[in-house]
Amino acid sequence: MNGEQALRALLDRQERERQLVAYEIHDGLAQYLSAAIMHLETYAAGLPGGGGSNGHLNEVLRLLREATAEARHLISGLRPPALDELGLIEAIETLVADAALEIPSIDFEPDLAGERLPPDLETTLFRITQESLTNIRRHAQATRASITLRRRSDGGILLTIADDGQGFDPTAIPPQHFGLEGIRQRAGLLGGIATVTSAPGQGTVVEVMLPPRPTG
Repeated sequence: MNGEQALRALLDRQERERQLVAYEIHDGLAQYLSAAIMHLETYAAGLPGGGGSNGHLNEVLRLLREATAEARHLISGLRPPALDELGLIEAIETLVADAALEIPSIDFEPDLAGERLPPDLETTLFRITQESLTNIRRHAQATRASITLRRRSDGGILLTIADDGQGFDPTAIPPQHFGLEGIRQRAGLLGGIATVTSAPGQGTVVEVMLPPRPTG
């Protein structure tokens, strides 16, 4: 097995493991939390005044709802069900909604006519978008970000993620920071190219071009 095959096998195994853990959380922990909330809400409704004055009960319900929200956040980070059930557009929209909590203005403009892409292609585009948005939130100090996803005239896919943040020198990234290299590697495994354009004070643009693939 050569280096490229080994990397592809590693990424595939990681995705399968993420998917398994996400389903375990969704079908196990999240369901138990939801059931506990429903039982407590039913109990509270039978108390005088609907249980609204019971501070301990209200605190338990609050903690359970926060735990449920955290479980859903974990599921989305591991592998959102929308990626498998509804497709790439809806999955990226969950990333955008999460990022909007920290980025004042963020836009997503998909132009794929609602079509489904091959699973490995959807996974690659989702992970690259996820990593790019994580980098923006952690490092860019951006006030605006935009994501465009469209089919090129040659049938390939173009994904562009841009921000107006503080930018950086792409040639000066410490070797222990694997995010940008991971984006390039993921694109390369599908025969594509990922370019990162940035400079201090000038924001960042990540552009990923993937070659034509048959639709699923």
